Amino acid sequence: MTITKEPQWKKILITNKTLLFISLGLFLSFFLIFVTLNNEQLITIFPALTVETVDNIKKFLIAFTTLGLIFNVLYSISSWLCTKDEYLHYKMQFIMLNIIGLNLINLTFNCVVYLYYRHEIKWQINDQSFWKQIKIKLGFWKWQTFDYVLIALFASFTIALGYIESYFLPNLPFGGGLALKYIPLIIIAFLHSSLAGWITGAISALMSLLFIQAGYIISPWSYLLDYFLPMTTPALAGLMRFAVKKDKNYITYANYFILCITIFLIIYLWQVIGGYFIWTTAFPDSVWPGYSNWLYSLIYNFIHLFIFTYPLSQVVIPLSLRALAPIFWERYLNSSY
Repeated sequence: MTITKEPQWKKILITNKTLLFISLGLFLSFFLIFVTLNNEQLITIFPALTVETVDNIKKFLIAFTTLGLIFNVLYSISSWLCTKDEYLHYKMQFIMLNIIGLNLINLTFNCVVYLYYRHEIKWQINDQSFWKQIKIKLGFWKWQTFDYVLIALFASFTIALGYIESYFLPNLPFGGGLALKYIPLIIIAFLHSSLAGWITGAISALMSLLFIQAGYIISPWSYLLDYFLPMTTPALAGLMRFAVKKDKNYITYANYFILCITIFLIIYLWQVIGGYFIWTTAFPDSVWPGYSNWLYSLIYNFIHLFIFTYPLSQVVIPLSLRALAPIFWERYLNSSY
């Protein structure tokens, strides 16, 4: 790779590291403001709001700024540890961390740098190999019998795990708990393709209608937002596929983190929408006293996904991919297209 003069890149990397303090400072400042100010002080600032509304908004903003701080700290560590070549090679990882952490300052800076120096970066947009890789990740090649057997195998795993979590694991009062079914869906989408992941998720979601407990589906929309869309969302893992290495480089761990957190954030979005528009409307008495419908849905689904499900998935999925991906890709995918 032909690179611009070293002093110029040093300035770029230093600027990137300097700008991240602005985003960190903003999130930390707002976090401290929301933590230290009481409801009465906030009402004096926003007199149009009621005490209950201010309390709900305060809780949401504290959680929001906390997550922003976590993601921006992760980006800060990655930025300070990365070399010039890593900054160029792992451009999508840095951009994804900026987006997830709502770090608009570094996001804008990185996009400008990557676009301005695109002639020095292996974009390969116009290269046929780039589009071939996209088709492979999507699953657009001639499938064989093994492909369909693999989908059936992972669908059976998903259905079995869905049955176990419905009848043998503790659940929250209105559904949700330790959701194991997303693990095999992410694995097959990453190993095989997005299309295989989507088909597996769709089959599993439809078959789950046979054993979902009564009362957990109250309308077609609740099924769509609580089951079908969340179970087909892991198909995105196919598009997010990266080279699986067995090293202990921090970028490797960041890749797994970005993969899992992105998918679970989208699943979280579907279920929050379903909780607000369907469940709190159908069962208004289920909303905790002093909580708005939005805040209730945000917290309830956060407990379900990020307290119970996500930590286990973040451990199991990297271990599974590190064990399966190199063997699967070498023995099967390389000879299939």
